[in-house]
Amino acid sequence: MKNAVAVIGLGAMGSALARAQLRAGHPTNVWNRSSSKVNTLVSEGAVASETAAISAETANVILVCVDTNANAELVLEEACAAGALKERVVVQLGTTTPAEARSFSKKVRSSGGMALNGAIMCYPDSVGPNNDAPLLVGGDVDGFQIAQPYLRQISGNLVDVGKNEAAAAALALGLLTTSAALYAGVAHAARLCEAEGADVEMLGKLCLHGPIAPKRFEIIAKGAFALNSLHDGGSLTVWADVAENIREQAHTAGINSELPDFLSAFYRRAVKAGHGDEDVAALIKTLRS
Repeated sequence: MKNAVAVIGLGAMGSALARAQLRAGHPTNVWNRSSSKVNTLVSEGAVASETAAISAETANVILVCVDTNANAELVLEEACAAGALKERVVVQLGTTTPAEARSFSKKVRSSGGMALNGAIMCYPDSVGPNNDAPLLVGGDVDGFQIAQPYLRQISGNLVDVGKNEAAAAALALGLLTTSAALYAGVAHAARLCEAEGADVEMLGKLCLHGPIAPKRFEIIAKGAFALNSLHDGGSLTVWADVAENIREQAHTAGINSELPDFLSAFYRRAVKAGHGDEDVAALIKTLRS
């Protein structure tokens, strides 16, 4: 078990996490519901387990990256029941709300484990020690120290947000809110210029709101909406899910939800119109009809 890591969940991000550990020379055990992704990683040097519980038992640090927090808790139920998490560090790296982060941590600790909740602020193809996008992690202090060698293979910008296990989720949702609102603003701004015959690409060159807005303006100007065909980015479906998470958190926390209510409805309308697989810049298409 010494210097071993387990990765549970091998979607695009989970597979990237496993490969980062393998590149660093860490013994890496993997588990996934479907075997095809497991087999690919085994061919690259990982060791497969038949169950998530067995995978957890092999490692001192367990990285969990599945589609929802409910599924993350579900796949670890057997491990919890078997006592497989005792003295292990379990890091939740899937998308969570603050309430979900607290729930996950409580279950891990009740099984004798140390719980961390993290938020990876990059796309899977950027994962690696040279990545400078933040990896926000909070929770058990001792667990953080043990997990650092593995977490630093995910990003070179590891940010310790302290003992509050919900802080990483809150900070991530805050950052994602600014991006979701910015993309909606880009769509409206571009449509405003289109309606008046003004140059949308020039608008991007004049924009001073960091690199992501000008890239979206360029995608709109060139009609290059196919995902990653001009610039890397997330799909409308991904961002619609983000907007819905932001909306749910506003309602859960009892804070004003006018902005997240609007954003969620706006993004969902674009997905319903058939643009879900395109770059988020395709939001403008809903404003053209």
